[in-house]
Amino acid sequence: MADIHKTGAIIMSKQDPSKIALIYRSRQDDWTLPKGHVKEGESLMNATMREIAEETGLPVSDAGGELPPIEYDHPKGDHIIVHMFLMQSEDDSQIKPEFEGDKIVWVDSNEVTVRLSYDNIKEYFTSVYETVGQAINDLQSKTR
Repeated sequence: MADIHKTGAIIMSKQDPSKIALIYRSRQDDWTLPKGHVKEGESLMNATMREIAEETGLPVSDAGGELPPIEYDHPKGDHIIVHMFLMQSEDDSQIKPEFEGDKIVWVDSNEVTVRLSYDNIKEYFTSVYETVGQAINDLQSKTR
C-alpha cells in the first residue's frame, strides 16, 4: 500500500466569504471540494493553486494557510493523504469548470455538509468548520 499525496482547498468567495465553492463532477455524479495530484518537484501550495485553476478556473490567494489533511484508504489499496488549504477567490466571475457537465457552485458555509457526497469529506468539513468560520468572520470584517 503506497502513500499518495494530493492537495486541495476550501475556497471562500471574494464577494461573500461565507460562500464555499463546491464542484459537481458529472463523470462521478458527486459533489466535492477541489483537489488533485501533486506533480513531482511541485510545492503543496503551488499544486493547490494549479489544481484549483484547472478544476474551477478561479484565481485564489491564501486565506488561512494549511489545514489538517484528509486521509483515507482508496478501494485500490493506496493510502491517500490530501493536504488541504484555506483559500479565497480573487475573482468569483472567473468560474470555469474543467470538464463539460461539471458545475462549480457557491454554497453557504453552513450548508456545505448537506451538499457534499462523501461522509469522510462531510466529517472533515465539520472538523475544520470552526477554523473556516473564523476566517469568514475575519474576511467579512475587512470588507465592512
